[in-house]
Amino acid sequence: MNFRISVGSIEGTNSFGKVVYNENNTLVESDFQELVVRENSAGSIFCLGSVKSKDKSKEIGACLDLISEQSLHSIVSELEGRFVLFLVTQNGLYASSDQFGKLDIYYQENENNITLASNFDLLPESPAKDGFNQDALVHTLTYYGYCPPKKDTLYNSVKRLGVDECAHIQNGKLTLIKQDFAIQNTQEYADSKHDEYADIFLGHLKESASEDGSLVFLSSGWDSTSILAGLVHTVGRDKVNGVIGRMKYSERSGCCNQIEIDKAQKFAEYYNIKLDVVDFDLTKKDEKYFESLRAKMRKHQLYAMTGITHDKLAIKASGLTTKNETIFAGEISDGAHNLGFSQYATIFHPSHGFREYSDKMASYLFGPSFLSLLMNGQYVDDPIYQLFKSRIGSDTIFDEVKGTPEDIKLQLLTSLFLRDARLPFWSLDNNNLLTPQGVENYTASMQKTYLSDIAKNMDIDNVYASYLYLYNSFHWQGSTVRSLQTLSDYYSLNTDLPFWNSKLQEFLAKMPEEWGRGLDLNPTKYPLKKMLQDKLDYPYDYQKGAHSYTYDVDHSFNHAQEVYCYSALVEDFQDSVKDKAYHQILSKEYFDLDYIDGLVDEYIRSPEEINVANLTKLVPIIMLCYVGWYGK
Repeated sequence: MNFRISVGSIEGTNSFGKVVYNENNTLVESDFQELVVRENSAGSIFCLGSVKSKDKSKEIGACLDLISEQSLHSIVSELEGRFVLFLVTQNGLYASSDQFGKLDIYYQENENNITLASNFDLLPESPAKDGFNQDALVHTLTYYGYCPPKKDTLYNSVKRLGVDECAHIQNGKLTLIKQDFAIQNTQEYADSKHDEYADIFLGHLKESASEDGSLVFLSSGWDSTSILAGLVHTVGRDKVNGVIGRMKYSERSGCCNQIEIDKAQKFAEYYNIKLDVVDFDLTKKDEKYFESLRAKMRKHQLYAMTGITHDKLAIKASGLTTKNETIFAGEISDGAHNLGFSQYATIFHPSHGFREYSDKMASYLFGPSFLSLLMNGQYVDDPIYQLFKSRIGSDTIFDEVKGTPEDIKLQLLTSLFLRDARLPFWSLDNNNLLTPQGVENYTASMQKTYLSDIAKNMDIDNVYASYLYLYNSFHWQGSTVRSLQTLSDYYSLNTDLPFWNSKLQEFLAKMPEEWGRGLDLNPTKYPLKKMLQDKLDYPYDYQKGAHSYTYDVDHSFNHAQEVYCYSALVEDFQDSVKDKAYHQILSKEYFDLDYIDGLVDEYIRSPEEINVANLTKLVPIIMLCYVGWYGK
């Protein structure tokens, strides 16, 4: 699904797709299968992608007919889906994405034109023409997600439209119009709220499921199996199938998610559905395939290995469907329910009950109770905080806590969205890839662009709403999540992430701490698990025992080691970094290039001997060089 909007001169631009508008120096091109075109007194309206009205009594056409220069933002907020919206008037053009920014709008301002596009390849000039965005590179190389935040790209000449932003192009100038974030306070939830959660979740599945059938990207975890159970409940087992990946990253370790596959097969047998398995096999090289995949990933700045797994799932799904089915996946749920702390991996322990509670302790440290302690200066002796600090070593550097409430809130947001350790006040000075100046510049830039305005309005009553709003600019648009739908688009698949539904997001934004997010005794993902227990036919006992991967039973096992030290791709990974091409794009002001060179030399000499800590730091560098960049 691609589009390009060219405003101004189009000389020398290669055409693609279908021309759907070409007037007033504005050219609109698209290969979207789902395209709605409307005309009204304001101008020409183009809606590309999957969209419907939140108000079920309204047809989508009637909603679009109400769009004007003044109402664009408000109309977008009334729509549900994954789409981009353009209004072409006599005086210019307005552009917006959906409420959560699920589809990217890249924009580049050149001497004779302004171009909006769905990927870098469709821009008229090289993204690298003005150099590289060092702050975006820092984020890509130091934060889980391996991608710049929403409004940024790796390149100075290209930006992305942010969440709640509208682009207005007039007289050769692009102006950003920002919609204020309507923050919602946490509420007390009565038991009846469980009914509301179930109604939202099951209602979305019923509305989104296709009459031609549904396919679930299945793991064995709570999220994808809840989608499976919900679909069987709402549309019947005859309309549902599943597919799962078999992870074989090296010959020596074999399949590293056999636990997950066995559990998923039990679920498939319980619901009497067909489960297909696709191999994520890195013990063999397919150079033509990986070259093509890297090109796709580069076009969308996807720099995580999940690009491979999501592409393999999409290929398998395209062979199992007619393209009319809906493909469901459980992404988004971890962050939306428990700020990402729900993988039973915070503290490994023989007791899975304790492992789950350790996830809750981690989310507690970003919740309203701990924020209250921070604001009152009483956090120092908090036993949970002390426990987590003690586990990461006495030589770990922590930032000094600021004095004002607004600064403290900004620090907490920084810890969650700009620091990979995700522990309050953990300092980026612990990361040897960066210079002190790089840490300072990156932090100041990202705080100003993404966090400062939220910190001003965040308080104890609206912590979770603030976090979920920011997730759309960070993890949920990163390489480990966005790649699922982006790569599925190349195979014309209709994908759906039920946990990104606006009603469910609103429910979770207002959900209180004691609903599984703090030190209460409710489980993580409390309303989801309560629904499975009380509302659906669900084999709850299947979730007992090891979670998914080899590391659940062998804590010395490490996925990165198998991929980057023992897979068939090791030589390719080494070749990508051996010439140290990253020197072309990484600034010495931001990055300690001598330190990075040392890690690379160690990896080139003997990948089997590099320790896990150093490999973890190096993996983002490897992926950056392996996928590549424009201007390389």
